[in-house]
Amino acid sequence: MALLAPESTLDGLEELAHADLTAQELIEEAAERISRVVPTDGHFFSATDPETTLAMGAGAIKNLPFEMCQTHWDYEFLVPDYLKFADVAQSPIPVVDLHDATGGRPERSPRWREFGGYTGLRSEVRMTFTVDGATWGVGQLNRTADAPRFSDDEKGWLARVAPAIGAGLRRALLAPAASTAADRGPGLVLLDADGSVASVNREAAEWLDELRVGPILPGQDHAVPFEAFRYAARARVDAPGGTATERARVRTREGVWLTMHASRLEDTDQLALIIEPAKAGDVAPLIIEAYGLTERELDVTRRIARGLGTSEIAGELILSPHTVRDHVKAIFEKVGVKSRGELVATVFADHYAQPGHYARPT
Repeated sequence: MALLAPESTLDGLEELAHADLTAQELIEEAAERISRVVPTDGHFFSATDPETTLAMGAGAIKNLPFEMCQTHWDYEFLVPDYLKFADVAQSPIPVVDLHDATGGRPERSPRWREFGGYTGLRSEVRMTFTVDGATWGVGQLNRTADAPRFSDDEKGWLARVAPAIGAGLRRALLAPAASTAADRGPGLVLLDADGSVASVNREAAEWLDELRVGPILPGQDHAVPFEAFRYAARARVDAPGGTATERARVRTREGVWLTMHASRLEDTDQLALIIEPAKAGDVAPLIIEAYGLTERELDVTRRIARGLGTSEIAGELILSPHTVRDHVKAIFEKVGVKSRGELVATVFADHYAQPGHYARPT
């Protein structure tokens, strides 16, 4: 079957990548446009932290049950399987088909067996939105058993789309800040093994309300964002009987950057999830990555932030002052600033609480 308007839709997605949208706006619009060309019976798209491939908040979900969220991410991190997102991110091809990966036997995938029976979704394609080796988002597309499998033309078109969406998600991090962190301290949530909330303090309840992405389930006082499920699963990976900790960055609907720390409590199946406002230093590495700075430019930027002059930077990096000035000029152009003070403010302060919206069903 011929694809419906693939070239015009691709052109439109490339335009979106430069439209200064928030990550949530971009993903919602991209999901809708992708569905016109590659219809799905269920899908999931999310912006991710390029350092961890963990969801940062913005996303869109269609016909994938929220109550299966914890189980889904437990499978992602705890069960050997095909096409884990971290593996897809390392693939030279950004779009992979579960049927192809399993030699036409998707039942070999524990994830497929679990969720296919629960949801009726059978065909599965996964994709990553990668730019310059950094993955800024992931996606999963599913169809039911009575729908045709994803064709080679569809997968080829998705592979062409992926870099544009990745560029747009990276650009979305550089939008002007619109909010500052609330005057609120850390919050603590205790999660049972199934992801349900066993206990929550007032501060955590307020943060969860600002992160909520789905309906509150029966017996729960507060919905837990799907990002938390991923951190909870990751915290179990290296500590089946221990206390490993996972830490990642997320954003509230109002644009406040937060860090989440998920740690398994010793000798229990519970996990403690600490949610607190992020420090500027927590966010700065992500912003630097988003600007596309080279490793050497990053070295120079870090030393500028320490207040070093050109000669001092040259001495530490064993470069000539002229080369340092060239790097500074290139950094200014990429970041869009005209002075060192403006550079430090932009990278380490201005993006501290930039806007971002969390996934909601589409």
